[in-house]
Amino acid sequence: MEPFELDWLGGPTARAFRSKRPGIDDLPWGTLDPSAYPPVLVERARVSWTEAAWNEYCTAAGFTVMLRALLEAHVPLDLIGMASDFLVDEVLHAELTSRLAMELGGSDGRQVDFTAMVVPDDPALTPLQRANEHVVRLCCVSEAFSVPVLAACERTAGHPLTKGVLRQIVKDEVPHALFGRYYLEWVAGLLDDAERARLAGIALDTLRTLAPFWTTLTSRVVDGVTTEGFAIADVYALGWADAETYAATARRAVRQDILEPLAFAGIHPDPAVVEGLLAQGLRTDPTR
Repeated sequence: MEPFELDWLGGPTARAFRSKRPGIDDLPWGTLDPSAYPPVLVERARVSWTEAAWNEYCTAAGFTVMLRALLEAHVPLDLIGMASDFLVDEVLHAELTSRLAMELGGSDGRQVDFTAMVVPDDPALTPLQRANEHVVRLCCVSEAFSVPVLAACERTAGHPLTKGVLRQIVKDEVPHALFGRYYLEWVAGLLDDAERARLAGIALDTLRTLAPFWTTLTSRVVDGVTTEGFAIADVYALGWADAETYAATARRAVRQDILEPLAFAGIHPDPAVVEGLLAQGLRTDPTR
């Protein structure tokens, strides 16, 4: 384990990177004043944006492994070409989210294992099976989930910097989710029943890791104030949606953006287990 820290070299490498995704330095950096918000909320935001930076960094690692699998499975060249651009996106997102954490006082000091960012490949799998697994896990589930939930946060973001960062991330990640659909259209005819069942299990395992995004949100807003006593305007400014909107969007994303595209390829995660996951955290008495 070591501190999660990201370096920046600058000079010609930074200019080359910026040429791939221009306009980032035009965002209103330096305008998000942490003293304008409750310290407890700022601390939570630091943790949240640091977590986001780590997740984006891990996703960059995941896409490198996925690309190798696509190449080894010699999938159509245009699919490989489309996916090769995703690494730039994720590195940029790691930069954006880490810079937001710095605006709020810096990293939360977490320790990470840079050698354990991706799920190890099963050596018994064929190249195509490895490619299938990476695409389902990353694009068909994780990225398909993140687009609508981050878009919900972008719509309510109450500060130009958080809104600008979220807008850039959502814009970049739409093709990541679409790639999953394009890949499924191509590979559907090559899948047998056993492979479909295996991929359904992988999709379900990934959904289990996402479940906390809709099961742990209990805060409610009354007269502009959350259950915990924070002004919802401050919550929006720091880049969150309100809990009710976020949880509802997350559940809808599972049904519409994950399960439906998988079904077109004959991949059906156990519906009873999925419904059980989606039911967790639902309030039965809306007055409490």
